[in-house]
Amino acid sequence: MNRKILVKDIISDNLTIKIHNFISNKGWIFFKLGVFLILSAPVLASFFLLISLFLTKSNKQKFQPRNKWILPFFASGVIAIISALFSSLREFKLVGWDSSLSWLGLMNWIPFYLFMWRAQFYLNTVERRKQVGNMFLAGSVPLIFSGFVQMWFNWHGPFTFLNGLVIWFQRSIDFEKGQGISAMFNNQNYAACWLIIIWPFCIYSFLSIKNFNFKKLLFFIFTLLLGISVYLTQSRNGIIGTSLSTLFFSKNIYLIILLSTITITFLGALIFASPINTKFFELTNLTNFLGPRVFIYSNALPIILERPFLGWGAASFPLIFQLRNQSFQRTPTHPHNLILEMANSYGLIFATLLFFTICLILFYSYKSIFIRCNDSKTEHIRFNKAWWASFFSLFLSQMYDVQYFDFRISISFWILLTGLINMV
Repeated sequence: MNRKILVKDIISDNLTIKIHNFISNKGWIFFKLGVFLILSAPVLASFFLLISLFLTKSNKQKFQPRNKWILPFFASGVIAIISALFSSLREFKLVGWDSSLSWLGLMNWIPFYLFMWRAQFYLNTVERRKQVGNMFLAGSVPLIFSGFVQMWFNWHGPFTFLNGLVIWFQRSIDFEKGQGISAMFNNQNYAACWLIIIWPFCIYSFLSIKNFNFKKLLFFIFTLLLGISVYLTQSRNGIIGTSLSTLFFSKNIYLIILLSTITITFLGALIFASPINTKFFELTNLTNFLGPRVFIYSNALPIILERPFLGWGAASFPLIFQLRNQSFQRTPTHPHNLILEMANSYGLIFATLLFFTICLILFYSYKSIFIRCNDSKTEHIRFNKAWWASFFSLFLSQMYDVQYFDFRISISFWILLTGLINMV
């Protein structure tokens, strides 16, 4: 009788292990599928990513999440909640602003902290991060397609699929006014920001193939199309970000490839898009571009310092700025700097805690990847450099423009940051 019970227990334990392994593998598949769909179908991507996070509870792998890096983010979340509460109770009334916006604004932060905490299970090895990088690249093919048909065939949207679950904006193009290709995004700067994210992975994939074969030729064409797309967005943000991220590969061969790609890109742009504004890189044009932003920065600081601890509330900046600067010809939707935006919405404590935590993660991961180089495999080191360069360029781009509040950019932001936490 005891032998029968023992056999039943062994069968039951084996079945439990198999079920856990099955669920764990399915979670990894859902996570990769979510990353693949981030660009083209963000609503579906969020659904698959959410499922993958729930499935981490059944994950039996021996991995301890780095909670010491997660705690500062949760602390900032508590501060943001307190700020939203005070914004709801304050006597000051701002015409056109509702206190519920502060509570809605929390959705741009707190859910991503939970995501980062659980997503560590899927980003804890170089091999897994490589697969995620490949998903970013594969999922970006529609951007190349939609961008070029937008330019060549004047396919303008918005196009709606799956009863409104998927929307590709495909804004009209006017190169003379600096309105480049936007692909499925609402604005060309958002498309350029996405290209900043995937560019290092594309360069890595191209260089990691040592022998010239069909796969290397395919990645060369893809890299060339990405470079031309960066130019066609007419976004300085994109050009600066992609150029900077390539430099972090830190070898002469990469500099040669960068210069060659830029040269080929400009030649391709001249061949395929001759109407592009020839004044794009003139100094006066650049000065006019920087001037308004400097004005916005300098006038955002006094606004923030009036309520330094808990801020004014999410989405309040354009209303306050316009109220204080009625002669200014533009009405900025944000301060064009993510840190200033955070400080205005939820206070300097919130902004400072987030900023310094991210900077520390960048610093320690940089030491681990570029200085210590503990991994004996050169390819792993190169890929980690690409991952670091991708996040750093994205984070830096948010210091002079803010595309963070587009879900596709924000979820990519936290995926990349989570990967860095696993490298520290």
